[in-house]
Amino acid sequence: MKKKLFMGIGVCTLAFGLVACGGDDKAEEEVAAPEESENVEQEMGPDIDTESIPDVIATVNGEDINKEIYVGNLEQGAMQLQMQGIDIESEEGLAELEVMKEQLLDRIINSTLITQAANEEGVEATEEEIDKGITELIAQIGLESEEQLQELLDEQGVSTDELRADVAETVKSEKYLDQNIEVSDISEEDLQAAYDELVEMVEAEGEGKETPEIPSFEDYREQLEYQMQMEQEQEQVGKLIETLRADSEITTHI
Repeated sequence: MKKKLFMGIGVCTLAFGLVACGGDDKAEEEVAAPEESENVEQEMGPDIDTESIPDVIATVNGEDINKEIYVGNLEQGAMQLQMQGIDIESEEGLAELEVMKEQLLDRIINSTLITQAANEEGVEATEEEIDKGITELIAQIGLESEEQLQELLDEQGVSTDELRADVAETVKSEKYLDQNIEVSDISEEDLQAAYDELVEMVEAEGEGKETPEIPSFEDYREQLEYQMQMEQEQEQVGKLIETLRADSEITTHI
């Protein structure tokens, strides 16, 4: 049983943008005074100098990657740091941003490589699969209907065709990964061994303290199996991306 772990970077950016302009903003307005919201925007601005970011942040096998995807995700990351109470103008905040920038660029390049590979192999996305992807997106950003999604798309200046194209790329990329990686079933012995190791670790860390309650193997089995499958899948995706990178021409501009 495979678990989805890939989400197209374009759809991620779109989801972030829709959440930002949807219910979350209204909630923030109710909690924070206008002056406070303005201060948050001013604090974020100096640390993310979007003007100095080139229009093309990278070229992957001749395909230019525009800055909008990078900037959208970077701004979302900075907002999340602030929500965690990290001052992005502090030494810690600036260090976190630098790490985020590097990881984000790698993620965008990796996403592009997978999409390119899917297209090269002729992977297609059916209309039904795209419809399902949009339904999942609606649930992810907390909407109740396609009508609400359309309202947010209109606010963002995103057409339905653009949304469907982004979701189609994500569907094709996920299908490509399904075809090129193989996640084996986790044996009962491996599950039990992993559970026993976890119990030992929790007990060792809690020595001399009040030991937290540990769920039984049967209660924790499904979650443990999911985690081990995800680890296995992530490892294989990582190896696949390494191969794609080795066979590709990649130039970064930031």
